[in-house]
Amino acid sequence: MLFVKRKLQILLLFVFLICLLTACTVTDQDNALSIHIIDVGQGDSILVKTPHGKIMLIDGGEASFGRSVASYLKKNKVKKIDVLVGTHPHADHIGGLIDVVQNFEIGQFYMPKKEHTSKTFEDLLEKAQSKGLKITAATNDIAIAFDEDITLHFLGPLKDYGDNLNLWSVVIKMDYKEKSFLFTGDLEELGEDDLLATYDKNFLKSQFLKVSHHGSSTSSSEGFLQVIQPKVAVISCGKGNSYDHPHKEVIERLRSLNTSIYRTDLQGTVVIKSDGLKIWSYQKPYGY
Repeated sequence: MLFVKRKLQILLLFVFLICLLTACTVTDQDNALSIHIIDVGQGDSILVKTPHGKIMLIDGGEASFGRSVASYLKKNKVKKIDVLVGTHPHADHIGGLIDVVQNFEIGQFYMPKKEHTSKTFEDLLEKAQSKGLKITAATNDIAIAFDEDITLHFLGPLKDYGDNLNLWSVVIKMDYKEKSFLFTGDLEELGEDDLLATYDKNFLKSQFLKVSHHGSSTSSSEGFLQVIQPKVAVISCGKGNSYDHPHKEVIERLRSLNTSIYRTDLQGTVVIKSDGLKIWSYQKPYGY
């Protein structure tokens, strides 16, 4: 009888532990903001999922990655994209959005007011038009109450940058409680300087940084990083790319700030999470 009672106690304890672990898993999934820097080779594609299920997608990589981006979104149970952003007209950022627009319901679609003559750009516009989707010009006066305690601030582009498409990059700062997340597209140093001259430095400070232009030395200037002070930085670039991204000097600048660095070329898709009070990942930073 004592043996049976003991066995029952062990079984009940086991069931309790399983329920506790399940509850923790559900809490983590339901209550954490997640940022997925999707591995699209030498390009950018970033999925943001909020605790209450709001979705933002920033860029979609080259057109050849469109299906894999769409597949990744479906795998993560995305049915509607509330905010879609094409940071600038380069193919390695907007090409995959053609498949995304085809396969998902889109709420608001933002791009800079800068036209391009490439077939990729024209194909995206045609696809959006065929779906009855309006593209809104991304301007630096846009602020979106995206979810509870989450606000999106569009910081750039700040002016007419002529034919330099990288400088037209849509820059978004996402605030979530005590933490800020900065998405910079392919912004180069001139654009960074304009941000520093326009906004209060305390406002720009962000604990998370999507490193601009795949880690190129044309971006992530020392002055800019000193203001941003990122604790976590993710570089999206292709393995063995011909541009030698990320450049050594950018890695050194980030390391001098004791920033935890993640790289899609070496680590594949990177997932960062936050509860607004801390930022973490179940993946180890590059170099650890």
